[in-house]
Amino acid sequence: MPGGLLNGLRDGLLAAAGDLVLPTRCGGCDRQGMPWCADCGRALAGAPAPHRWMPTPAPPGLPVVWTALAYQGAVRAGLVNWKDNGRRDLARVLAPPLTEALLAALLACPDGRPVVLVPTPSARSNVRRRGDRPLQSLIRRALAALPPADRPRVVPALRLARRVADQAGLDSQDRARNLAGAMTVAPRFVQQVRGGCCVVVDDVITTGATLTEAARALSAAGATGVLAATVAATQRHTGPASPVVATAEDHRLGSVPPFPLTGPEQRVATFAPLGGGDTEPRLTFRREPG
Repeated sequence: MPGGLLNGLRDGLLAAAGDLVLPTRCGGCDRQGMPWCADCGRALAGAPAPHRWMPTPAPPGLPVVWTALAYQGAVRAGLVNWKDNGRRDLARVLAPPLTEALLAALLACPDGRPVVLVPTPSARSNVRRRGDRPLQSLIRRALAALPPADRPRVVPALRLARRVADQAGLDSQDRARNLAGAMTVAPRFVQQVRGGCCVVVDDVITTGATLTEAARALSAAGATGVLAATVAATQRHTGPASPVVATAEDHRLGSVPPFPLTGPEQRVATFAPLGGGDTEPRLTFRREPG
């Protein structure tokens, strides 16, 4: 049986077993009776289109970051429960916003270069504790919304070359020092990142230290462009939002099918002219009845 089907069967059996022991609770607000309630669903459905985001201060070397949601309220609870509390079922809620952020980043990649998606690495202790690599699974689920021909490869090229401290509780300077020089590209993946555009993917951006170190390691291995995409961004610091702009060659991505939201609506990706005689299209997202 293929690994994806096996993992899906395992997750389904675990979820079913869990429901026999404990009642289902909303991953965003802990309301009993459903895995993601209508109120939390509306919070995600009302999110704006993906936008560029940067912390203040922004660490030197931070790549351009595209994100979809504010890391607060139901979004924060959902991400924490998904990653650290075993609620892998919440991937169905978190994948659509990541799809939008990935689309924005992909459209910003320079033309003519191969593109790969690179998850941020996890410490071995976290992998052992969680029993899997949830970020990689979430990325693949987000990519499933794109036409097969438009799906870039997911290349887990980055690894931690040394032990790092837990980032929780560290300020921006301590986080930067903690991660400086900590990542490297595994030798077997060097050829897949060299000369290409790498989109680093993480669940949340806080100070930017993780994405900055990832960009440094990928550039050192020969990547000629690095961008980043995240599900959410902390809102303690904000940078200017930017429109998602596509080149004329990116019209093929107009075939992106609707990606369902948790509610009676779906989001549809389309292209529209910027106006003023400019022929470059803008990627926009509109809501339609599901």
